[in-house]
Amino acid sequence: MSKEKEKLEYEVTEGNIFAALGRKNADELLTRAELLDQVSSLIKKSGLTQHEVAKKLNISQSKVSMLVTGRLSQFSADSLLQYLSILGCEVEIRIKKPRTRTGIFRHRGCVAVC
Repeated sequence: MSKEKEKLEYEVTEGNIFAALGRKNADELLTRAELLDQVSSLIKKSGLTQHEVAKKLNISQSKVSMLVTGRLSQFSADSLLQYLSILGCEVEIRIKKPRTRTGIFRHRGCVAVC
């Protein structure tokens, strides 16, 4: 083996990391990641044990562990929105429709957590 350190190649990106990785459902993944981050943060701030949180969310303790450790693949946006509601958040969904009929299907919209 060479004593020289291998240079790691990477690219710095801003915005949606999932889009940068070429994922088809990048907006959905980013939205779920942001929702999961909010849920995880609230659980940690609650001061409750994972067992206590599990009872309140009506899920298993292992699911709470997955929430806290960021296991994105385990949760749908619907589940995460429900957990946020139970955790005391007011969740609002705003839809901006295309201005004209010709705008329908012309451009893809986006999904974001603000």
